[in-house]
Amino acid sequence: MAGDGGEAAASGPELIPLFPLHTVLFPGGLLPLHVFEERYRVLLRQRCDFGVVLIRRGWEVGSGMVRELYEVGTVATPQRVEGLADGRYHVTVRGLDRFRLLEVVEAGQPYLVGRIRRLPDPPPQDRPRLLHLLERYLAAHGVEVAPQLEPELGRRAVWLVGSVLQAELPKRQRLLESGDAVLAEELLSAELAKLSRLGRLGVVLPRPPSPN
Repeated sequence: MAGDGGEAAASGPELIPLFPLHTVLFPGGLLPLHVFEERYRVLLRQRCDFGVVLIRRGWEVGSGMVRELYEVGTVATPQRVEGLADGRYHVTVRGLDRFRLLEVVEAGQPYLVGRIRRLPDPPPQDRPRLLHLLERYLAAHGVEVAPQLEPELGRRAVWLVGSVLQAELPKRQRLLESGDAVLAEELLSAELAKLSRLGRLGVVLPRPPSPN
């Protein structure tokens, strides 16, 4: 899978359930979810992968509240599913391949279903500066990098930047769509400059579960 750093080939169209959110999931990244809507409970009981895609206009909660979606998202696979007594779930998913959303289709399900085409990973890029900036960014937030990040991270370094970067959603979405190491460097540099202007470095708090 692309999320594991493998070489993903361009694929034909396929249908997958969609899980629209106000967040961006990257290949290899982990995302906690709090699932309480019945339509997504149904999805989890079906034990299938689904597509996490950023909402451009609309809301996460409520049927028919999503007005517009971005075209590129990430296939997610559940890694841990904890069922609660009242029927809700605490779930952790891992990002696999990126995909392009071709259309939303009527599939007789309570949740949205999309016709997608999985996207290949961008080619590996030797970017020592990217790894250096990433090390600085992680260290600035109290994350010790041991062993030191290696150049063999290759294409995965861009996805790792996207997963840890505390930047605005449109910027993170641009990085997901492009897989561009140069853009990743620019975003890291900008965030490090912000931290420097603050005069002190805070600790990265875990992202709260999305309320779905």
